[in-house]
Amino acid sequence: MSKSPKKQTERPAGSKLRRVIEARGADVLTDVLNGLGLQSRLFCRSRLSAPWGLSFEKSDLAHFHWIERGGCWLHCKGHLRRPRPLSAGDLVVLPHGDGYYLSDQPGGSAVPVMDLVGGDGTGRCRLLMQGGDGPVTSMLCGSFSFIREGVPLLGLLPAVLCIRDGEDAGQDHVEPLMRALTDESENMRPGWETVVTRLMDILFVRVIRTWLTEQPKDSHWLAALNDRQIHTALSLMHERPEYPWTLQSLSRAAGLSRSPFASRFTLSVGEPPLTYLTRLRMHRAARALRERGVSLSEAAQVAGYASEIAFGKAFKRVMGIPPGAYRSGGAG
Repeated sequence: MSKSPKKQTERPAGSKLRRVIEARGADVLTDVLNGLGLQSRLFCRSRLSAPWGLSFEKSDLAHFHWIERGGCWLHCKGHLRRPRPLSAGDLVVLPHGDGYYLSDQPGGSAVPVMDLVGGDGTGRCRLLMQGGDGPVTSMLCGSFSFIREGVPLLGLLPAVLCIRDGEDAGQDHVEPLMRALTDESENMRPGWETVVTRLMDILFVRVIRTWLTEQPKDSHWLAALNDRQIHTALSLMHERPEYPWTLQSLSRAAGLSRSPFASRFTLSVGEPPLTYLTRLRMHRAARALRERGVSLSEAAQVAGYASEIAFGKAFKRVMGIPPGAYRSGGAG
């Protein structure tokens, strides 16, 4: 009995085979956010009737406000020469924790927000109502912060960042996110707190993305993500910081010769490639020491060091404290 010939898969004439190429290296921004421990909180939904005013004291939180309806004026002494008008659809972010206030008119008086909301310790979103019987402004207010130190992020952003949704056709739109946050906080269906947390994380990334499109030439690691070749090198370092990277291996991966790569990286990121790599390694080792309680030799391996002594010297130089003292809870 003869065997039937194997059936061949035919391709239409003129068709081309295509190969899917996977992205190389880690997602740098995701890795940084994971390392810093992004924490977000939806503080309150505000329904404010003119005349009204809310003041926010200086803090270690990055605040944001999204204007759902109506409008207001932002006053931020030292950063804005005059009050800035905000209208429906605007998202304003104040990353540095500066004191400021919002009011229904420029120069209006304001009540400290904490005098109105107090504190019940739950951290849950609440409804805040204030003002008289004039036009209504509705807002969604929240904050971002990080639980760990590491690669600078919030300090790179401007003191006042205002995003007008839809101004740039290439930006990530924030309005659908904000409306979803408003819906979840109003209706509080089962699992709403989890949904809000995830949406807030997405919101933060979209804020960073939108700002990046407007600041492509700044010299710091975040703006360098706009440079495809430098981004490749950063991705590889974040994916495998313990690997014995050299200028030669990084420049080859980026598709550049060594000297142009080193100059371009330093200009884009603000520091030389191996200096950035050392700092990244030490922060990765610091997390292992504090959160996993690893030994000093294991922390050295996490950072890619064969010598515990060399690791200790590098750690102290970057973190300002020996690794043993850091693991014991010393300041660093």
